[in-house]
Amino acid sequence: MKIFRDPITQFVLIGLLLVGLNHFWSGWQGEQGRTIVVSAAEIGRLEQIWAGTAGRLPTGEDRQQIIDQYVEEEALVREAERLGLGDGDTIIRRRLAQKMDFLVSDDAKPDDPTDAELKRWFDDHRERFAAPEMRSFTHVYFSPEKHGSRIEADAQTALAKLRSGADWKSLGDPFIQKRSYAALPQREVTRLFGPEFAADLFKLDAGNWSEPIGSAYGLHLVRIEAIDSAAQAKFEPIRAEVLAAWQEEQRTEAKREAVKALIGNYKVVVEKSE
Repeated sequence: MKIFRDPITQFVLIGLLLVGLNHFWSGWQGEQGRTIVVSAAEIGRLEQIWAGTAGRLPTGEDRQQIIDQYVEEEALVREAERLGLGDGDTIIRRRLAQKMDFLVSDDAKPDDPTDAELKRWFDDHRERFAAPEMRSFTHVYFSPEKHGSRIEADAQTALAKLRSGADWKSLGDPFIQKRSYAALPQREVTRLFGPEFAADLFKLDAGNWSEPIGSAYGLHLVRIEAIDSAAQAKFEPIRAEVLAAWQEEQRTEAKREAVKALIGNYKVVVEKSE
């Protein structure tokens, strides 16, 4: 017909067609958005989570409760998204980022290494598995509250007595913890007395009373009773531990690369503050 050859008529008809298609598409999307599908795979996943918490498999009633809870949560989440309640919410952003981090971590599971690869890695990281040096010691404590400005002089007086053969139990002040310790590594001494005390203690030789050493508590005169030297680790007895450490390192590196690749999909613009 001649009317359909008119350019204005054609333009109007195309516009009406586009409006109709948009209305149909929006309606279809709306219907899809209003449909909550609880897949068999999702039910299986939720049942596993439930069983891990409850310590038993869910019954029929439990299963229905699991499904109802999922539907309720999904409906609330969708309505919150529709209303834009999560926009700009730092907590929600962090939870989403954390969930994505978990997904990336699950994809970063390495294959098991060969025995030769694992042994080579162990040789390169042997110090991580070595038994640390440990020290047994006795100490005489001096309290800052009791001795005040004379604490150094009083400690030196007690040191002279100790070196002359006095009984260490008769000197110093009561201590909140023990006065003798057996086979402690440096990290444990650090935890108990502080890093400076631990560093000084692990420089001492065995058998003699030390000059006053400071700690988080006050001053101490220390005698090293025994030194257990660091022991080199052997591969076979701790193979499982080495494998676990290797897998953790591989997962961490794979995840780092995966996150780096994700970031590479974006253009990052950092605005300068005025």
